[in-house]
Amino acid sequence: MKSSPIAQYTKSFFKEMTPLESTQTIVLCLMAILLPFDWQLVMWLLPLLVVVCVCRIIVAKRVGNPSLSHGARWALWLMVAYFAYQLLSLLYTSNKEDGMEMIVRRLPLLVFTLCALAADSGFLTHNRMRTIMYVFTATIVVKFFVRAIISLTLYKKICICCCFDPLHHTYMAMYLMFALGFIYSELFHHRKEMSRQALWALGIVAVIVVIYIFLVNSRTGIAGLIALVFLVVAHWTLRLKQWKRGVALLLLAAAIGTGIHFILPECARRLTQTITEMRDGDTSDARYTIFDSSVKAIGENGALGVGIGDKDDVLGEIYEESGKEYAIKAQYNSHNIYLDAMLTMGIPGIVLLLLLLGVTAVIAWKQREFVLLSLLFSFAFCGLFEALLNRQMGIMFLGLFWMILVSSGRATNDPSEAPIS
Repeated sequence: MKSSPIAQYTKSFFKEMTPLESTQTIVLCLMAILLPFDWQLVMWLLPLLVVVCVCRIIVAKRVGNPSLSHGARWALWLMVAYFAYQLLSLLYTSNKEDGMEMIVRRLPLLVFTLCALAADSGFLTHNRMRTIMYVFTATIVVKFFVRAIISLTLYKKICICCCFDPLHHTYMAMYLMFALGFIYSELFHHRKEMSRQALWALGIVAVIVVIYIFLVNSRTGIAGLIALVFLVVAHWTLRLKQWKRGVALLLLAAAIGTGIHFILPECARRLTQTITEMRDGDTSDARYTIFDSSVKAIGENGALGVGIGDKDDVLGEIYEESGKEYAIKAQYNSHNIYLDAMLTMGIPGIVLLLLLLGVTAVIAWKQREFVLLSLLFSFAFCGLFEALLNRQMGIMFLGLFWMILVSSGRATNDPSEAPIS
């Protein structure tokens, strides 16, 4: 009896993998499924991932990942150095209790990175990475429909931002932008391998993700989506010299965005309101106060920053001096990964962060790995408006896909992977 296509794919997916490698792949898939719903569930799987990696090291009788390229190794060690300097900043911070709490919160990022460095990831081929990404994207689509049904039931309209969600809207927008980048990578790299039905399915998923970004009601998400469209258009027109396709994509994106704006006008209200206020010289937006106070705090606290434990206290003092009662009450952090790095660790901190992003971007660009570029873009762009490494919903996202993407794909020099034109 002939087996089903799903059974055949599952068999080929786990072919030539040891039980421990299969277990690690399953754990990573489960993390990708759980992450869009609730990052706290992913935390429970992290110890299991560590145990599997340790067992693989014991079986292999070797510590280290020979599958890593030279550039990938550099990027991973830069992440370790970035974490280590945060730990070092405890030496000159006065509030060591809050500092240790923040270190523990960011610890999963180090755990993911060390797993990628210590255990051979040669089994995590480019196609297996793609499968994990498909699982992640499919979960996002499922979540979209679940929340749409809840919204229709409770509010008699599709207004996803009104439904309870453990994920902050900017973080969810980051997830969605990342998924959209993956879809583009699939359509660009693998369209010739796909059936017409598969291409149509990916196109529909892309539209759902775009609509989801609007319905999340995140200013960062909509602005990031616009930036992503221009980057893709620039890639087609300037890099590939395919002007007709680039212009067609720009017009299609403009048509979809305009249609969503008129059909669901509330979705872009926060962004258009912010733009109007900026044009009128209105600085009542909370982020203006936050950014201005963060810059002032950085200027007053020297080249090494204030340490990981004192950053929020220092900002609180600036808010008090400025009389910003709402900022004091809300205990706003810097809402920016770059300002947060400068305030916490000074010049060494921002240099390490930019080196980390820059080295990884060079690796991704040289390998034409658009999924990794998408991860960097979504993180770096959303990081302009949120201190993403202050919450574990951002830490778990970056750590998981950082581990998968930097230690898989073309970094493994898999000869079976066709080069990109």
